[in-house]
Amino acid sequence: MTSEPPADAHPLDQHRDPADAALVRSLAAEVAACFGGELTRMRRANGYSNATWVGEGIAVRIAHTPVDMAREAALVRALPREIGHPEILGQGTTEGHGWMVTREIRGQNLHEAWPSLTPAEQQRAVRQLWNRARIAHDATPSLSALVATHGGFIPPTLDHANVAAGRAKDALKLSGARQSRLHDVIEGYFRAAPLVEQRVNHGDLALMNALWDGEVVALLDFEFAVLGPVEIDLSRLVGEARVSEEGQLVDSEAGTAALEIAAGHIDPIHGRALIHGAAVLDQLRDLDIFLGHDSIEERVEDWRPSRLLTGLLDAEGGYLAPLLG
Repeated sequence: MTSEPPADAHPLDQHRDPADAALVRSLAAEVAACFGGELTRMRRANGYSNATWVGEGIAVRIAHTPVDMAREAALVRALPREIGHPEILGQGTTEGHGWMVTREIRGQNLHEAWPSLTPAEQQRAVRQLWNRARIAHDATPSLSALVATHGGFIPPTLDHANVAAGRAKDALKLSGARQSRLHDVIEGYFRAAPLVEQRVNHGDLALMNALWDGEVVALLDFEFAVLGPVEIDLSRLVGEARVSEEGQLVDSEAGTAALEIAAGHIDPIHGRALIHGAAVLDQLRDLDIFLGHDSIEERVEDWRPSRLLTGLLDAEGGYLAPLLG
């Protein structure tokens, strides 16, 4: 049981232990100072698994938990420049918490900019976000040795996925039909994944992991990069474009663009099973995150990942319905 967060806690820390959040902030301040920055003059940026501050010419990312960032740093240094990832100025570990300092580049977090964009700009942003991810996909021959075959929402084995599915069944009290569908979808993914070309996926192709300055200027945060079917990135792209932050289906030009992209890039034989499975695994991971919080007042079935997961397990296929029919 975590203690109650202080009234002035940052929204990104509302479900974290205040002592842990304070430690991460103090470590970030130490790191920023080593690169000429003052954390109190920097702004907190979006992100969940890492805490990020931007300003004074630098961006400081530090892991909330004792996680090393050496693998991610090696990958970032090898990325094609066209992806736009900011230059790494330093990387290391302090008290077990991995950190990375990059050069600040001009742009607004795409997730934060999204509500102010016109429908045409949102559509363009989705296409540009995908084009940045494709650069990584195409660079697989030179990057694959730096990327694991699991990570983020892709578990290492079917058994691991089934354990997560069991937690979801218990938490959501899934009907027999949805339980059967859940196992079928997960098994379908693991059966099909080895049969298609393996690409370096960003692994978390979310709006918050891109910068916008009239166009997408950078794709950020490759911590969950994973070698696997391209449907991993496609499933997240469609979800980001078609589902609101509150978990409601959105009919938009951006969503239409994401569906067109997905339809044009999924594997002609195994693509439906792969994109469906990847989407379900994504929501299982998010549901596990929510289950780890003890201060969410909503009913479990009303949580965003709960609603999205149950939708994906219905006959129509939730936000992937146009691709699965």
